[in-house]
Amino acid sequence: MINRPYIGQSASRQRGVALITGLIFLVVLTLLGITAARMSSLEERMSGNTRDRSLAVQAAEMALRDAELDIRNSGRVSGITGFVSACTNGLCYNGIQGNVSGTDWNVTPAWSLVSMTAAPSVAYGDYTAATDIAGLWAQPRYIIEGLRKILPGGEEAFYYRITVRALGANPNTVVWLQEVFKP
Repeated sequence: MINRPYIGQSASRQRGVALITGLIFLVVLTLLGITAARMSSLEERMSGNTRDRSLAVQAAEMALRDAELDIRNSGRVSGITGFVSACTNGLCYNGIQGNVSGTDWNVTPAWSLVSMTAAPSVAYGDYTAATDIAGLWAQPRYIIEGLRKILPGGEEAFYYRITVRALGANPNTVVWLQEVFKP
Protein backbone atom coordinates (compact mmCIF):
# COMPACT_ATOMS: atom_id res chain seq x y z
CA MET A 1 0.00 0.00 0.00
CA ILE A 2 1.11 3.49 -0.79
CA ASN A 3 0.85 5.87 2.01
CA ARG A 4 -0.59 9.14 0.69
CA PRO A 5 -0.82 12.29 2.72
CA TYR A 6 -3.99 14.24 2.83
CA ILE A 7 -4.27 16.17 -0.39
CA GLY A 8 -5.36 19.51 1.03
CA GLN A 9 -2.84 19.70 3.89
CA SER A 10 0.53 18.75 2.26
CA ALA A 11 -0.03 20.42 -1.06
CA SER A 12 -0.75 23.82 0.47
CA ARG A 13 2.30 23.67 2.73
CA GLN A 14 4.65 22.79 -0.11
CA ARG A 15 3.36 25.55 -2.33
CA GLY A 16 3.82 28.16 0.43
CA VAL A 17 7.39 27.09 1.19
CA ALA A 18 8.33 27.20 -2.49
CA LEU A 19 6.87 30.69 -2.82
CA ILE A 20 8.80 32.02 0.19
CA THR A 21 12.03 30.34 -0.96
CA GLY A 22 11.59 31.82 -4.43
CA LEU A 23 10.96 35.33 -3.04
CA ILE A 24 14.04 35.16 -0.81
CA PHE A 25 16.10 34.02 -3.78
CA LEU A 26 14.79 36.94 -5.89
CA VAL A 27 15.55 39.45 -3.12
CA VAL A 28 19.13 38.14 -2.84
CA LEU A 29 19.58 38.33 -6.63
CA THR A 30 18.17 41.87 -6.68
CA LEU A 31 20.58 42.99 -3.94
CA LEU A 32 23.50 41.45 -5.81
CA GLY A 33 22.45 43.25 -9.01
CA ILE A 34 22.12 46.62 -7.25
CA THR A 35 25.53 46.18 -5.59
CA ALA A 36 27.15 45.28 -8.91
CA ALA A 37 25.62 48.34 -10.59
CA ARG A 38 26.81 50.65 -7.81
CA MET A 39 30.33 49.19 -7.92
CA SER A 40 30.45 49.63 -11.68
CA SER A 41 29.34 53.25 -11.37
CA LEU A 42 31.91 53.92 -8.65
CA GLU A 43 34.72 52.35 -10.68
CA GLU A 44 33.72 54.43 -13.71
CA ARG A 45 33.87 57.65 -11.67
CA MET A 46 37.24 56.65 -10.18
CA SER A 47 38.60 55.94 -13.65
CA GLY A 48 37.37 59.31 -14.91
CA ASN A 49 38.92 61.12 -11.96
CA THR A 50 42.24 59.34 -12.51
CA ARG A 51 42.20 60.31 -16.18
CA ASP A 52 41.40 63.93 -15.32
CA ARG A 53 44.21 64.07 -12.74
CA SER A 54 46.61 62.60 -15.29
CA LEU A 55 45.55 65.25 -17.80
CA ALA A 56 46.17 68.01 -15.23
CA VAL A 57 49.61 66.61 -14.32
CA GLN A 58 50.60 66.47 -18.00
CA ALA A 59 49.42 70.05 -18.48
CA ALA A 60 51.44 71.17 -15.46
CA GLU A 61 54.55 69.43 -16.83
CA MET A 62 54.04 71.18 -20.17
CA ALA A 63 53.72 74.51 -18.36
CA LEU A 64 57.01 73.87 -16.51
CA ARG A 65 58.73 73.30 -19.86
CA ASP A 66 57.01 76.42 -21.24
CA ALA A 67 58.36 78.48 -18.33
CA GLU A 68 61.86 77.08 -18.93
CA LEU A 69 61.59 78.19 -22.58
CA ASP A 70 60.39 81.58 -21.35
CA ILE A 71 63.51 81.89 -19.18
CA ARG A 72 65.91 80.71 -21.90
CA ASN A 73 64.49 82.23 -25.08
CA SER A 74 62.06 85.09 -24.46
CA GLY A 75 64.78 87.65 -23.73
CA ARG A 76 62.87 89.01 -20.75
CA VAL A 77 64.87 87.06 -18.12
CA SER A 78 68.49 87.96 -17.41
CA GLY A 79 69.73 87.36 -13.88
CA ILE A 80 67.10 89.01 -11.73
CA THR A 81 66.69 92.07 -13.94
CA GLY A 82 62.97 92.73 -14.38
CA PHE A 83 62.03 90.78 -11.26
CA VAL A 84 60.12 92.92 -8.78
CA SER A 85 58.58 92.22 -5.39
CA ALA A 86 55.12 93.09 -6.76
CA CYS A 87 55.28 90.23 -9.29
CA THR A 88 54.81 91.71 -12.71
CA ASN A 89 54.17 89.59 -15.82
CA GLY A 90 54.86 86.41 -13.89
CA LEU A 91 58.30 87.53 -12.69
CA CYS A 92 58.69 87.81 -8.91
CA TYR A 93 61.54 88.64 -6.57
CA ASN A 94 61.00 88.90 -2.84
CA GLY A 95 64.40 90.32 -2.02
CA ILE A 96 65.68 87.20 -0.29
CA GLN A 97 69.30 86.52 -0.91
CA GLY A 98 70.02 82.81 -0.50
CA ASN A 99 73.12 81.81 1.38
CA VAL A 100 75.39 78.94 0.40
CA SER A 101 73.08 76.31 1.89
CA GLY A 102 70.05 77.95 0.29
CA THR A 103 67.94 77.73 3.44
CA ASP A 104 66.69 81.30 3.13
CA TRP A 105 64.86 80.57 -0.11
CA ASN A 106 61.76 79.29 1.60
CA VAL A 107 60.95 82.45 3.55
CA THR A 108 57.57 83.72 2.29
CA PRO A 109 57.69 82.40 -1.27
CA ALA A 110 55.97 84.60 -3.82
CA TRP A 111 53.78 81.77 -5.14
CA SER A 112 51.95 81.69 -1.82
CA LEU A 113 51.12 85.41 -2.03
CA VAL A 114 50.00 85.97 -5.63
CA SER A 115 47.03 84.93 -7.72
CA MET A 116 47.61 81.81 -9.76
CA THR A 117 44.25 82.11 -11.54
CA ALA A 118 44.85 85.54 -13.10
CA ALA A 119 47.58 88.20 -13.34
CA PRO A 120 50.32 88.46 -12.18
CA SER A 121 50.72 84.78 -13.10
CA VAL A 122 51.28 84.02 -16.78
CA ALA A 123 49.18 81.69 -18.93
CA TYR A 124 50.77 78.82 -20.81
CA GLY A 125 52.15 80.05 -24.15
CA ASP A 126 51.97 83.80 -23.44
CA TYR A 127 55.71 84.30 -24.00
CA THR A 128 56.53 81.21 -26.08
CA ALA A 129 53.61 81.19 -28.54
CA ALA A 130 52.85 77.57 -27.60
CA THR A 131 49.41 76.42 -28.74
CA ASP A 132 46.72 75.85 -26.14
CA ILE A 133 46.43 72.43 -24.53
CA ALA A 134 43.15 70.86 -25.59
CA GLY A 135 40.64 69.39 -23.15
CA LEU A 136 41.43 71.54 -20.10
CA TRP A 137 39.02 73.69 -18.13
CA ALA A 138 41.60 76.51 -18.31
CA GLN A 139 45.18 76.78 -19.51
CA PRO A 140 47.87 76.31 -16.84
CA ARG A 141 49.44 79.39 -15.27
CA TYR A 142 52.89 79.93 -13.79
CA ILE A 143 55.12 82.39 -12.04
CA ILE A 144 58.91 82.57 -12.02
CA GLU A 145 60.66 83.66 -8.83
CA GLY A 146 64.17 84.99 -9.26
CA LEU A 147 66.54 83.60 -6.65
CA ARG A 148 70.01 84.99 -6.11
CA LYS A 149 72.51 82.77 -4.37
CA ILE A 150 75.83 83.96 -3.02
CA LEU A 151 78.45 81.28 -3.61
CA PRO A 152 81.72 80.92 -1.66
CA GLY A 153 84.05 83.69 -2.74
CA GLY A 154 81.19 86.17 -3.20
CA GLU A 155 80.19 85.01 -6.70
CA GLU A 156 76.48 85.23 -7.54
CA ALA A 157 74.39 82.49 -9.10
CA PHE A 158 70.83 82.91 -10.33
CA TYR A 159 68.17 80.27 -10.03
CA TYR A 160 64.50 80.42 -10.88
CA ARG A 161 61.73 78.77 -8.87
CA ILE A 162 58.91 77.99 -11.29
CA THR A 163 55.49 77.33 -9.79
CA VAL A 164 52.67 76.00 -11.96
CA ARG A 165 48.95 75.59 -11.29
CA ALA A 166 47.04 73.45 -13.78
CA LEU A 167 43.43 72.29 -14.04
CA GLY A 168 42.07 69.15 -15.65
CA ALA A 169 38.85 68.95 -17.65
CA ASN A 170 37.00 69.40 -14.36
CA PRO A 171 37.65 72.71 -12.55
CA ASN A 172 37.92 70.81 -9.26
CA THR A 173 40.97 68.88 -10.47
CA VAL A 174 43.92 71.10 -9.54
CA VAL A 175 47.60 70.17 -9.74
CA TRP A 176 50.50 72.27 -8.45
CA LEU A 177 54.06 71.60 -9.59
CA GLN A 178 57.24 73.41 -8.70
CA GLU A 179 60.87 73.19 -9.68
CA VAL A 180 64.04 75.17 -9.19
CA PHE A 181 65.62 75.77 -12.59
CA LYS A 182 69.15 76.83 -13.45
CA PRO A 183 69.60 77.65 -17.14
